[in-house]
Amino acid sequence: MKIIKLLVTGASSQVGSALCTRAVNAGMTVVGFDDNLLNSMQLESIQAVISSSKPDYVVNTASYSVVDLAQENPQKTHVSNHDVALVLAQACDELGLPLLHLSSDYVFDGLQRVPYKEDAYTAPVNRFGEAKLAAEKAIKQHCAKHIILRVGWIFSAYGNNFVLRTLRQLQEHHHVKAVSDQQGCPTYANDVARVLIAIIQQLGCDINVWGTYHYSGAEVTSWKGFAEAILAAAKKHGVTQAKTIEAVTSLEWPANAPRPAYSVLDCSKILSTFGIRQRPWRSGLVKVIDQVFKPVK
Repeated sequence: MKIIKLLVTGASSQVGSALCTRAVNAGMTVVGFDDNLLNSMQLESIQAVISSSKPDYVVNTASYSVVDLAQENPQKTHVSNHDVALVLAQACDELGLPLLHLSSDYVFDGLQRVPYKEDAYTAPVNRFGEAKLAAEKAIKQHCAKHIILRVGWIFSAYGNNFVLRTLRQLQEHHHVKAVSDQQGCPTYANDVARVLIAIIQQLGCDINVWGTYHYSGAEVTSWKGFAEAILAAAKKHGVTQAKTIEAVTSLEWPANAPRPAYSVLDCSKILSTFGIRQRPWRSGLVKVIDQVFKPVK
């Protein structure tokens, strides 16, 4: 049986690092892409690296995803999200390789009040969302064999994410605030890695399922609801000064970039196509907080 080989961009990102670990545990071979080379945007050089690595799949988890910083740096945001995706799509298509790419729930405007399906109208409200949508369009135009996986509210025990920022606030302050009028679904990075592995394993069956899919953790919440779950899990470790989470509105919260008020993803397509079910984000949250306060020796 042939061993599947992945070439992963953004291998040190939240999803990228989780993917590399899970892929190896699943018996796959993983090569991390040199992101400095990737950022050079030299199509021939990137294509040469991909060709010499001889992967079965290229997985792009690289992203400039700090939303407020992205708003301040539109050019860097566009280059890091759209331009990278474009060059990878062109290279993969030339080599006949499938490209799996992570996108975002922030491609939507948040005006709906029912979960967004894959073919819903896209109208980003911030620069990050605009860049991710532009990346999607580039991939669809330039790479026939592609899987675009939209995810949202990613968290893990590493990197820059809402869980780790909130934990720091809970440890340092008696009063912690969180936005109560934005809804979405937190998503454990390790679950996204699981989903990518499951998709890759089925793509090997030569089924024509290319296209766009949604995945998020199960259960809709607000940032305040998410913060309350973080507080409850952190209390068990005795590391919090704050006892409650104070609700604030989006208008009251200091942010450079607007966020969609509602970015819940409909995940029925990925279930019907690949049999992939959503997992509760709360179980992933407990694992992350245990990992933060009980580091593996």
